[in-house]
Amino acid sequence: MYCIKCGVELSEGQKKCPLCETEVYHPEFLKAENDTYPKKDTPPEKFEQKGLMFIVTMLFLIPIVLCFLCDISVHKTVIWSGYAMLGIALAYLVIVLPFWFRRPNPVIFVPCDFVGVLGLLLYIDLTTHGSWFMQFAFPAVGSFAILATAFVSIYRYVRRGRLYLYGGAFLAFGGYMLGLEALISNTFDGGVRFIWSRYPLTVAWIIGAMLLIIAMCKPLRNSLKKKFFL
Repeated sequence: MYCIKCGVELSEGQKKCPLCETEVYHPEFLKAENDTYPKKDTPPEKFEQKGLMFIVTMLFLIPIVLCFLCDISVHKTVIWSGYAMLGIALAYLVIVLPFWFRRPNPVIFVPCDFVGVLGLLLYIDLTTHGSWFMQFAFPAVGSFAILATAFVSIYRYVRRGRLYLYGGAFLAFGGYMLGLEALISNTFDGGVRFIWSRYPLTVAWIIGAMLLIIAMCKPLRNSLKKKFFL
């Protein structure tokens, strides 16, 4: 809207021109809304997540049934299909199952995923007549499950001190790699040796220590935030 005398641009609702004080013609006039495209009164259709999840479940179920039927028809017993069926079921547990819930809680699903991994490893150990599950697989997977569940729980329920959490996670991961090599060498070689675990341990502890130093030093933390827009 402009002044009819001097042409100065006016804001909406002004009654006089600020330059020449000329009264604005129809100052109460407001811009009419653009009704070229009328609003739709019909509500948008809701997305049915359960229907999609049912279809995805059927897509996972089909290869499970096919593997079982193929194995039975060829060998008259379950030989290789058990590994395939449990592997597909584990993938369903990790990828698909949380989407059945409106707000899946990772604190619950993360340990459930590790239980599924342990179940698959136990099946492999029993079918191959191995003796490594209780000595190696259970402590290795179980300890990592405890670390992962603790990290997810703290990340979900504690809103402050994320740098301390990340730094502690790297330190714990480095220690886990050291213990993992000890389990592997003790189970399969008959002795405890540390060869390759020193490298991930060193890298993880350096990164973890760096994160803890940044978390404890407020001026350094503020400087990094300004430089890297964190």
